Amino acid sequence: MTIKFEPLTKHDTNYSKVIDLFFEAFPKTQRLPPWIVKYRMRNGKAGFYALYDQDLWVGFIYVKEYKNIVFVKFFAISELRRSDGYGSKVMDSMKDKYSEQRVVLNIEELDDSADNFQQRIKRKAFYAKNGFSSTGYIVKEPAERQEMLIRGGTISKEEIEAMYKHFLGSLLYALLKPEILEI
Repeated sequence: MTIKFEPLTKHDTNYSKVIDLFFEAFPKTQRLPPWIVKYRMRNGKAGFYALYDQDLWVGFIYVKEYKNIVFVKFFAISELRRSDGYGSKVMDSMKDKYSEQRVVLNIEELDDSADNFQQRIKRKAFYAKNGFSSTGYIVKEPAERQEMLIRGGTISKEEIEAMYKHFLGSLLYALLKPEILEI
């Protein structure tokens, strides 16, 4: 079964559900300001996809591409569809869609003092089950530290920095100063 990646626009019948899921699924420290999210989604920003199993909406994903790297910035399955295997089905469909590219994503660092430590362990296990492994790097942003995972190869510190500079632009990169740390 292949999951369809439909570019998200304000005309999508599930547009408001995607907005709601975005704000429900991600902690405030990881989210963009609401007006930016709504603006980008409403205007069909490249990389925002509603995910469908035939005609059934199951979630959304936001990916950004840089050279031969696909960075999964946000990915969430609808609460009604969780535990139905859709997360793995999306990851399988990504293997086909991005077969020639490395796929990277960030997860919350495993910190046993975190309130959601068990959830963090499950999330890392989910991605490991779906072919992801640690890059050996932590991305330290102003609000949090996240471990970068990869599927389809390896990535260097220089590539991560170049990718972030490309996505953020020079000014925002200089302001946010994401730091790439070896684990």
